[in-house]
Amino acid sequence: MKYSIPILALLLISVACSSTEKNVQGMMDEAKENYSGDVTLTNSGINLDTFRTRLSDAYAYRENQIPEEFNQIKVEQKEEKNLYEGYRIQIFSGEHVSNADTVAANFRAWADTTLVGYQPETYVFFKTPYYRVHVGDFHERNRAISFSNIVKRYFRDAWVVYDRVEPARVPADTTVIETR
Repeated sequence: MKYSIPILALLLISVACSSTEKNVQGMMDEAKENYSGDVTLTNSGINLDTFRTRLSDAYAYRENQIPEEFNQIKVEQKEEKNLYEGYRIQIFSGEHVSNADTVAANFRAWADTTLVGYQPETYVFFKTPYYRVHVGDFHERNRAISFSNIVKRYFRDAWVVYDRVEPARVPADTTVIETR
């Protein structure tokens, strides 16, 4: 009893191998009959050409012609804009940080009480040898100039400068900036 299971397993394996060998031999014979050229065989004797697909070659003889009407259509390509490039209004430039902070605080107070439709951000930074105060964020120079004209009523030295802007703080194109 204890040898019957291994003997049974060996018997099943030998039967399976002999039937596989017959299948491989039958496939080789069939391939030789159907194939007119040289037969490419693997180590086990299987013809690889019977399994290869010819789909990639199905349309190799065709040329891809684009109709003339499509060649005449011109596609407008929009230039990609860097969202961080833009304009700000410089309202102060000086050597003392206390003066820059005072001007920034005065602008915030003035903007809170005077401007309607847009609340500009105030930026104080140091660029050798001066502290500078910039306000607002704009992508278009024309909008920055129109805003600087409003700011010049209170800050006479305001002027538009090219600067890196915060895209989230740029007012929408439909925003109307007015004074009270």
